[in-house]
Amino acid sequence: MPELWRSLQDSWLTTWPTTRELAASLLLAFVLATPVAWCYIKTHRGMSYSRVFAQSLVLLALIVALVMQAIGDSLARAFGLFGALALIRFRTPIKDVRDATWLFLAVGVGITTGIGNTALAVVGTGLALLVALYLDQIGFGSRQSHDGVLRLWLPADRERESRLREVLGHYCRSFALLQLREGRADGEFEFAWQLRLHDADAVPALVTDVRAIPGAQDVSVLVQDEHQEI
Repeated sequence: MPELWRSLQDSWLTTWPTTRELAASLLLAFVLATPVAWCYIKTHRGMSYSRVFAQSLVLLALIVALVMQAIGDSLARAFGLFGALALIRFRTPIKDVRDATWLFLAVGVGITTGIGNTALAVVGTGLALLVALYLDQIGFGSRQSHDGVLRLWLPADRERESRLREVLGHYCRSFALLQLREGRADGEFEFAWQLRLHDADAVPALVTDVRAIPGAQDVSVLVQDEHQEI
């Protein structure tokens, strides 16, 4: 029995990380997870930003590194720890799919630092952050166009409609008539045009030119910017 206990102690001492190794692993996880959180803050777009989420990225990397240190090379400890963690239920919904990628990156930082693979942790994290900043800088995935709807009252006249089409052709990549409804007076109709604008900033000039058409009334343009999250 004493021999068995001694062998278990020797095995525990050889597999369990030293205090220096544990401190170095946690410190590296913190150093790498902090720019991950900063990059999340800088590149986030929309209204779902959460300060708590940014802080959780740093804490998650530390926790995963700590768990990996506790597991070590022991398969039994791995099943035990992950079985215990499976009892925890996370009920906070992730509103943005991109937020999940930052969670995976934080977990990756924790795993690589926890197993002591410093080169993989530093190079992998640095490359992932550079790619994230690059994609944000160039606006990758954005559609450089704006959709809008033009509404106005205009007498049904070929000359006026031709003039309106000329104005729309100047400001729009494409346009199509959505609705034509008989209006308030004889020969007056309400037009609704779907627009694909060259530039959303030119909407005031578009409205001015349309209002300059004789008989045009109640001119309004509703623009939907596809870059904005609602």
